Amino acid sequence: MPVLLLLGIMLLLSLAGVPLVFSILAASLVTLFAFRPTIPLEVVPELFVSGIDTSLLLAVVFFFLSGELMNRGGVTRRLVDFANALVGRIRGGLGHVNVVSSIFFSGITGSAVADTAAIGTIMIPSMVEKGYSRGFSAAVTASSSVIGPIIPPSIPVLIYAVLASVSVGRMFLAGILPGLLIGLCLMVAVYAISRRRGYPREAGMSLGMIVRRGVDAVGALVAPVIIVGGILGGVFTATEAGAVAAAYSCIAGVFIYRELTWSGFWQAMLNAAEGTATVLVILGASSIFAWLVADMQVNRTIAAAIFSITDSPWAVLLLINAFVLLIGLIMDPLAAMVILVPILLPTVTQLGIDPIHFGIIIVINLMIGLCTPPVGYLIFLAARIADTRPEIVIRELLPFLGALLMALLLVTYVPAFTLTLPKLMD
Repeated sequence: MPVLLLLGIMLLLSLAGVPLVFSILAASLVTLFAFRPTIPLEVVPELFVSGIDTSLLLAVVFFFLSGELMNRGGVTRRLVDFANALVGRIRGGLGHVNVVSSIFFSGITGSAVADTAAIGTIMIPSMVEKGYSRGFSAAVTASSSVIGPIIPPSIPVLIYAVLASVSVGRMFLAGILPGLLIGLCLMVAVYAISRRRGYPREAGMSLGMIVRRGVDAVGALVAPVIIVGGILGGVFTATEAGAVAAAYSCIAGVFIYRELTWSGFWQAMLNAAEGTATVLVILGASSIFAWLVADMQVNRTIAAAIFSITDSPWAVLLLINAFVLLIGLIMDPLAAMVILVPILLPTVTQLGIDPIHFGIIIVINLMIGLCTPPVGYLIFLAARIADTRPEIVIRELLPFLGALLMALLLVTYVPAFTLTLPKLMD
């Protein structure tokens, strides 16, 4: 009954349009009053603050700022130009450029929403001008933005590392191959659709032109190398890596590309502050929710329910994938992660599933939720950029959702995709 009340109130308020942070807080407070009336109310702000009182979360601020500075410093356009030189000649060229640009951009910001906004404002108008439908252009942009939080640096992966008490460096390494796999699956879908519809390919470029565009983009491409290499090499912590990334982004925008202005710098600071505040209030509210879940031993109830059905790791992962995908349809990814990880992680570790492998599975599941209604932030953002209706984007998204699910299954059942690179640290 407490679990039903807790989840029911949160979902009801969320579906009614109440902001997620208030839905979580209201559900937690009602459940606390109803089933734990002896607990003093002072526990609520204490739990809220303790949920975000970790120096590692400072990296979230810096990664947000790094992405904003890179975007306003002329980096996005250069990444798109380099992607065009590499894959533009394939059938459906600009669709492939969109996907590859997202792969490059993911090494800068670690945010799916930032990826859609930055890449979409450049690629969607260009694709529409070349004859691609608005819905298709928006669908490619939204689905490829899922790669942003998979390839490091990644804000959701960082938060999972905090929740699961695992190495940030190993988690970052674990996301590289799955991110590339998602990109490959999406490019296969782009090619198949483009061939059927007769979408064009871009003119081929000489090797010299490809090299020149690569050199022009190298200032952005080395950013993830600095971040991940510094963490793995023990040069700095994840938080310090975020600060280094922000400083490097500022230097690149001012001195390398010379496009970062004072007004752009100020706007980047404001956007980074807004994005960070949004993440932290959700994490704080979710910490109260997670404490109640732990206090009522929901993880044991869930584990018992799962093991009553099957104790096969393969079957358990399939059930968890279905459950998390369902939660991702209606809930913000970060809030869902804070709530689900303490519930599900003990169950999978009992089965011998590596927490790092499980973390990437959880992140991919929840990022797919950003491309599915009714929440589907990326759907509405891409539709607005493309000046089309969300339902048209949803229809065009279906084959790309199939590609994302195929990548998810491969990552789930072939652990080598996630664990090969982290094992190199042993």
